[in-house]
Amino acid sequence: MGEDAFKLHTPNVCTVCTIPCMQNSPTTAQKGTESVQNTGPLYHCVCGHEYPVDPQEGGQCPSCLRRISGAAIQNAINATVSITDLDRTDEFHHFDIDPKDDLANKIFGHFRLDRRLGGGGMGVVYRALDMSLQRYVAVKVMQNRNVGSDTRLDATLREAVAQARLNHPNVVTIYYVGREEEEPFLAMELLPGPTLSERLKSEGAIPYAEAINYAVQVASALKHAAFFDIIHADIKPANLIMAGDGRIKLSDFGLSRIQSGTETDTPIAGTPAYVAPELFRGEGFSPQSDMYALGVTLFELIFGRIPFELKGGTVRQRLETHLTAAIDFPSSWPANVPHEFRALIERLLAKSPQDRYRDYDALLADLREITPVSTTPAGYAPRAMAYVIDQSYLLAAISPFAIAIFSIHEYASANSLNLKLFIPIIAFASLIVPSLYLMAIFRGWRSLGRYLFQLRIVEEHGLAPRREQLVPREVLRNAFAWFFPLSSYVSLQSELLAEGITFFLVLFIVINSMTLFMYKGRRALHDLLCHSQVALAVNRE
Repeated sequence: MGEDAFKLHTPNVCTVCTIPCMQNSPTTAQKGTESVQNTGPLYHCVCGHEYPVDPQEGGQCPSCLRRISGAAIQNAINATVSITDLDRTDEFHHFDIDPKDDLANKIFGHFRLDRRLGGGGMGVVYRALDMSLQRYVAVKVMQNRNVGSDTRLDATLREAVAQARLNHPNVVTIYYVGREEEEPFLAMELLPGPTLSERLKSEGAIPYAEAINYAVQVASALKHAAFFDIIHADIKPANLIMAGDGRIKLSDFGLSRIQSGTETDTPIAGTPAYVAPELFRGEGFSPQSDMYALGVTLFELIFGRIPFELKGGTVRQRLETHLTAAIDFPSSWPANVPHEFRALIERLLAKSPQDRYRDYDALLADLREITPVSTTPAGYAPRAMAYVIDQSYLLAAISPFAIAIFSIHEYASANSLNLKLFIPIIAFASLIVPSLYLMAIFRGWRSLGRYLFQLRIVEEHGLAPRREQLVPREVLRNAFAWFFPLSSYVSLQSELLAEGITFFLVLFIVINSMTLFMYKGRRALHDLLCHSQVALAVNRE
């Protein structure tokens, strides 16, 4: 039995999430007795008439003459548009749908069931027309004859009430719960999909930046649920549905628990690959058990597999894997995944809930720290201006020391005085300028030039660079400000040595500049050496 559909010691709760209705075969749009064969998107107007539209240009209702723009079509694709020809556009996700269903066209409350989207556990999900608001929704009908009606209704209500009280952009919205001929059902928003589980099966591992963005959204949704004393208890890719524009929504609260009312003897519930080890030890559900499942999910999204192999022929044996198995990280760390990700996963998958994050605020803070920011390379002009400004104020700060050294040297030479002892002392004192500058950089400050021109230093994955990267980078970047004064000081003692320092300084600046213009991504030599990049500054969400 597939693990995505396996539940332990629980009522048979539907494991299917809201997914969109897409089909390959043509459909028939009817108004009265007319029947028109359509091969494109059909827009369901507020007057109840359905007519074909262009996804880019929109259209006009032939019945009430109400116009709809292409932009509105794209924004409302989930609720108002039926797709009959998926070959026309890549913007709609396809699902195989069983055309034969005995509930099609039946009325549940004020919802007319249209087509079956999927099923599992004790429920079947349909696309349905909300006849009161003239829009499409997803309706879950509970249909398990082995369980009494009251039990089914209780399970439905638990999921509906848990979700309906959550007003969050990353939680599937519940519209209605009711019963039709002893069959409990609930209506929820219809999403374009697919689920992340389906994406993993069709495309494999998800890019790091995208997966981390999803993790932030899920953690935010779970934080919101925690405000209402709710633990989801079944976090996994199959319950995370894509909602367009890089957004996902958390669904299926059928196994949710009340945090303050959780008892240690509560039966284990969930999917074996994602069940936290403390649940098997009888310690009860907590936000940390959801964090564990999120850790397994995030590992799976990025590496395309769960973090350990579930071994054993029984459910108990497979669950025991969580108690002892070490995280199976890739032997060769992928170049596209920052090493900071490893520490986050190790904390999320700690065997003891006390070793995980204390709350979702702490988890979100760490997730955002390893969330890539914009890596759009900064232009040549702002980088050049920022460089000139930084060199100018550094040289201006060093110039008093240089003036003092040359003044003492000239005065001593003119008056035959031996004041050479003061020169190295002042030169040593001048080191306070680079020391203060590098200390500010080490503490995470931006240089004045980068601040004025809104530039940010990022490492190769788009993260904030480590401090050990920033300091040597700034030493190399500001080589002129450091070594030109040094060359001047040395020239007082040895012209040949000063010329050598000047030669290598000029050579480095030339190579550094050439690399900036020649290398892809506008990376100068000091960026290549320190694995960094100058990007346009953006605020972290």
